Amino acid sequence: MILINLLPHREAARKRRRDLFYASLGASAFAGAVIAGGVYLWFAAQISTQQNRNQILSNEIKRLEGQIKDIATLQEEINALRARQQAVEDLQADRNMPVHLLNELVKQLPEGVYVTSMKQNANNVAIAGVAQSNERVSSCCAT
Repeated sequence: MILINLLPHREAARKRRRDLFYASLGASAFAGAVIAGGVYLWFAAQISTQQNRNQILSNEIKRLEGQIKDIATLQEEINALRARQQAVEDLQADRNMPVHLLNELVKQLPEGVYVTSMKQNANNVAIAGVAQSNERVSSCCAT
């Protein structure tokens, strides 16, 4: 006896394959959406962490800029103090110069030569005076 199947088995198999395809397509789309959402959340977390780091760095930069300004003002004060110290040292060094100059002047000038004025410009000293005779002036300058 010959058995004939009258049911549309090819269409049923085709429908099963189509349903299986749509189910796998839906599962793949769902898995892709879950993976994309996970990647999105991971990137969002990374961005948030980096923004927090940037904010901390910005705060530190502002704090350091304030310290740099303080250091610059301190540097200016130090330079001003050094200039004052140098001026005091120069005055201390030059303090004894007139005494030595007058002492040497007394030793070098012969009798009969008198100083009428003395003027100092930086390291130059201009002396004006009178003498009893020209020989006394020449004897003064010859030695």
